[in-house]
Amino acid sequence: MDNTKNYALITGATSGIGLELAKIFASEGYNLVLVARTEADLDLVAAGLAGYNVDVTTIAKDLFNPKAASEIYNEVNEKTLKVTVLVNNAGQGEYGLFENT
Repeated sequence: MDNTKNYALITGATSGIGLELAKIFASEGYNLVLVARTEADLDLVAAGLAGYNVDVTTIAKDLFNPKAASEIYNEVNEKTLKVTVLVNNAGQGEYGLFENT
């Protein structure tokens, strides 16, 4: 499959599973839209992916903000990027005793 025009959008893309998936998708020829909270971390990851010869677009958003998802959607649409893969890797949650969560 020719993935040169397709984008994988990955949240939580600056570390852990998100970062490793970004490398895998880049190695398969997918362009990337990487989302994380910190622009500086995104810049470092994008620089590290330069060797894959794919387009890397970064978006600094904190998905804890209720408006962040729609802002990401709007930014992707404004740039007319064709996202064919979505990896929702960023997360939040409450913790404590199971009976209280």
